[in-house]
Amino acid sequence: MAATPSRQALRRWGNSLGIRLPASIAREAQLQEDQAVELSVVEGGVMIRPVQRRLSLAERLAAYEPMAGEPTEAMAFHPLGAEVTE
Repeated sequence: MAATPSRQALRRWGNSLGIRLPASIAREAQLQEDQAVELSVVEGGVMIRPVQRRLSLAERLAAYEPMAGEPTEAMAFHPLGAEVTE
């Protein structure tokens, strides 16, 4: 269910302007307090988008699931001669 559109007034916040996001809109957009967001101007409006956190190597490896039939090792076959594999 989409949040009801809301009109808000821009308020001065130091040298910037600030706006409050209604809880219903923040909840639907899955935005949370202290979350990093990216602001950009799009077709005469402003877009607020969550910043995607970069996963650590350990997190990426833990989440990795090979596709069916995909080799899971660097060398899928045993060396046949004097090859050097690094």
